[in-house]
Amino acid sequence: MTTRSHPKGSFELSFGDRRLLFHTQAGVFSQDGPDEGTMLLLNAVGPFLKPHMTVLDLGTGVGLVGVSVAGSLARGEVYMVDSDVRAVRLAQENVLLNRIENAHVKLGDITLDLPPRLRFDLVLSNPPTHSGKQVLTNFVDEAHGVLRPGGWLYLVVNRLLSVRDMMAATFGQVEQVERHKGFMVFRAQKPRKAATSDS
Repeated sequence: MTTRSHPKGSFELSFGDRRLLFHTQAGVFSQDGPDEGTMLLLNAVGPFLKPHMTVLDLGTGVGLVGVSVAGSLARGEVYMVDSDVRAVRLAQENVLLNRIENAHVKLGDITLDLPPRLRFDLVLSNPPTHSGKQVLTNFVDEAHGVLRPGGWLYLVVNRLLSVRDMMAATFGQVEQVERHKGFMVFRAQKPRKAATSDS
């Protein structure tokens, strides 16, 4: 995976066998190109992607994660959600720019504005840790709520903020799968439903 800067307002990223172009602007996350945490998240999840998956990019920003993984989802789809109107417009633009046909960009408050019955195999997020512990807790709890049993949450943070404890409290178990320059990628699996037995 490589990145290359273009004139102010855009950058290129290679993910898998695809070269992607992203437009951006001042005041949105990744305005100067992808941050190291996002790149670490993509590296961690890349080998895990399966063509049939339904993926949620939570806090999509300019759409970097969602657009990048969409090409690996030949029979799947990706939903990209952000609460910032400018970010959502840029994510929509980047979906079109890269000719992504299996992506849906939504303006919303974490998962509250998604279709109510929609469930995901995978939730990916580089959450806004600067917004505080409660926002991060909401990201973890709401991700759990929209995952299918057996689905996974991958979360990258640049400081702990007790994220391991938050994820463990919600999911049961959590593991750190990547670490680089202070960024950590954690993952947790929503438990599969236990088989019920008739007595």
